[in-house]
Amino acid sequence: MSVRNWRALLVPTVLVAALWSGCSVEPVRLGEMVDGGGGTFVASPDAATDAAADVVSDELMCIGTLCPVPYATCVAPGKVVHKCGTDLSRDSENCGTCGNACVEYLPLNMKSRCVAGRCELECVNRNDFIVTDNRDCNNLVDDGCEVDVRTSAENCGACGNVCAAGQSCRNGKCGCPSGKIECPFGLGTICVDPQTDDYNCGACGNACAPPQDACSPMPPETKYGCVAGKCAMKCNSRRYDCNDDIGTNGCASDGCEVGGLNDRDNCGGCGIKCKSSEQCMLVNGDGPFCTIPCGDTGMTLCPDGKCVDLLSAIDSCGFCSNACPEAGPNQVRACHKGVCALECEEGFADCNADQSDGCETNLRSHPNHCGACGNGCNVALGQPCVEGKCLMTTCDEPGAR
Repeated sequence: MSVRNWRALLVPTVLVAALWSGCSVEPVRLGEMVDGGGGTFVASPDAATDAAADVVSDELMCIGTLCPVPYATCVAPGKVVHKCGTDLSRDSENCGTCGNACVEYLPLNMKSRCVAGRCELECVNRNDFIVTDNRDCNNLVDDGCEVDVRTSAENCGACGNVCAAGQSCRNGKCGCPSGKIECPFGLGTICVDPQTDDYNCGACGNACAPPQDACSPMPPETKYGCVAGKCAMKCNSRRYDCNDDIGTNGCASDGCEVGGLNDRDNCGGCGIKCKSSEQCMLVNGDGPFCTIPCGDTGMTLCPDGKCVDLLSAIDSCGFCSNACPEAGPNQVRACHKGVCALECEEGFADCNADQSDGCETNLRSHPNHCGACGNGCNVALGQPCVEGKCLMTTCDEPGAR
């Protein structure tokens, strides 16, 4: 091994590929620099040549002091600024050049974000009151994303998907689900089940009303409504005729005697009885079912009736209803083996050991905590921290020391 190669192994290196990890831009030459105080990002026109040349080199590495493309130092009022701390290829506040912010066009259901150093338009859904799925179906920027494909009969579910005549578009699908029919409702239409809908029984507009020979008084918790597509006596909402005597005893029936199907004698259905060791309860939001409370899950039944893993539940950590404290800046709540913890988001750390300001340190760009707390770059020489690594470059590059 040559002396030159031996010395290179002793010097920390930063590969071009490491600097570009996660960026959706074309490769550029490491030698292409922008000024440390700002600059403009321009992708290399010789990307294919650069990619072929992007190999491990035995050249001697030196401290880098100039920001490599696409990084720059963009100053922002009230924000902590690190040298080369801005990625001009994907920062929507500094896209392509410092201060070039990608804007929103909310009245047109559009916004822009930074992609490869350019603000690219895309549709946005403002779910203030209802869910939408806005698309630009006419390919005209002037009117933005003009179509909601969840409700447009001419563009149902996708641009250009036209519903059949008389069909409306609901949740991105033409017409009604199987077993339901489309009936007028207000200024539009609604899907109903003609087998059970009291106002569209058997057909649209056929509303059930008490007949002339209606029971007086009516059996308890009963009414006249739609049963199997015909108007007849039926139970009120959430009441059940578990002894099935309405059809046989008529007006002499004891009515709908069961309130809900969540008791031990009628758990999830009439006549389904739970064993002595079981309870009638919801399981993962389904049911109710007869089950041994939390018995097969290793969880704990809390007073609110939910099965909870006390070892990992953020809102019941260690014991029921013990909510872990709210997270600070760049933090997330966690529960590990029944003990609450505050963890830093990826790329951030609590280097000052002060919980009050959360995970205050950006390990991707902080020159005194580059990649890890206490790992300082050579600030005196102007060495920046780029993507969690102190910048190194080949010794014959501009800005190398």
